[in-house]
Amino acid sequence: MTRDLRARIMHIVGAGMFTGLSLAVGCLDGAVEGANTGTGAGGQGGAAGQGGAGGQGGAAGQGGAGGQSSVQTRCFSLEEIQQNAGDGGGGAGGAGGSAEACPSDYHPNPVSCVSYENGRLEDGQCCYDVDDPGIGACGRPFLVGGAPRLAGVEARADWVLDPAADDVTALDPATRAALAEAWLADARLEHASLASFARFTLDLLALGAPPALIDAAQRALSDELQHARACFTLASRYAGRPLGPGPMAMDGALGAPTLAGAAASAVREGCVGETLAALLASAQRDRARDPEARRGLDRIAADEAAHAELAWAFVRWAVARGGEPVRAAVARAFDEALAQVRGAHPGERAGIDAAAWRDHGRLTEAERARCHLDAVRDVIAPCAEALLSAPLSAPSPDASPGAAASPS
Repeated sequence: MTRDLRARIMHIVGAGMFTGLSLAVGCLDGAVEGANTGTGAGGQGGAAGQGGAGGQGGAAGQGGAGGQSSVQTRCFSLEEIQQNAGDGGGGAGGAGGSAEACPSDYHPNPVSCVSYENGRLEDGQCCYDVDDPGIGACGRPFLVGGAPRLAGVEARADWVLDPAADDVTALDPATRAALAEAWLADARLEHASLASFARFTLDLLALGAPPALIDAAQRALSDELQHARACFTLASRYAGRPLGPGPMAMDGALGAPTLAGAAASAVREGCVGETLAALLASAQRDRARDPEARRGLDRIAADEAAHAELAWAFVRWAVARGGEPVRAAVARAFDEALAQVRGAHPGERAGIDAAAWRDHGRLTEAERARCHLDAVRDVIAPCAEALLSAPLSAPSPDASPGAAASPS
């Protein structure tokens, strides 16, 4: 339940202690509501539309699984792009929103793992191609230069676990294709989390982190491998053919970390991203009836909760170790990340069987938005406030080996 997650994180940020225990999590308690009454999330338009699973290959430009991509066009005003860039989002490349040109790439929301490409000026607006499956949060994303880095997709069977015996061909074709796209998108994000935790482990070593955090980061990487395989298995099941990841570009992914920079990244990728992912997976599992989807989501929910604990514990340690400059960087990261979650504008996926969608482990965009807003209100925001208001002090023996070297 949500209150259990909040209590566990409050213990971490208040006492500076990390136990490595998983959390009982959940959101969207009670009956599923078709509209987000009382949360402020209802009725939002489709500025971030839904699409297929391909085309988000990151810097390497890798494509998706052939035949499953459904690229759509999204247009934004120049003022909106300029405002978002000033708030910490914005594009990479191009003219940065001048009257004559648009940024070639636009990444409005790192928390959502959505990236818009092939920018061009049309009727006074910046229009982009987007292949976005409606992802509201993506666990621990692998961000390079502020943009998500994902591998492409190949036809391969070695990432697929033993296939389920159930026949899903009875699902209507549109719903089955949408489920394949959604689970494939999750698989690519879980696969990217492997790289994120590998980099995080190196950063922990570079910053002199305590062994408990390093051990947990290593175990988290192994968890993400199993998550990726479970999601590729589900995607392959609905697609009717084996799918797995292609090569993943690593150029520009590594650098010399600073304590403030690593803590800010952990806020975005872990304290926000993985807390949202844990609660969302729990809500998906609670509404799923398909045994294979429930089994995969059950593990993902528990593991992502433990990964969220790890992120909060690292940030607590970093603030205690680095003092006011690190706390200021953490505060900015929380402000930016939570503003992006609150400002998301999901558009509903059309033409699918909503009951079957839930039965097979998915939520509608309205339900996802409600889950995220509930998580921000009930867990992330109060825990961030507690962390940032705690007195600056040395990390406890449970969270730190007592190394005193000054961070770079």
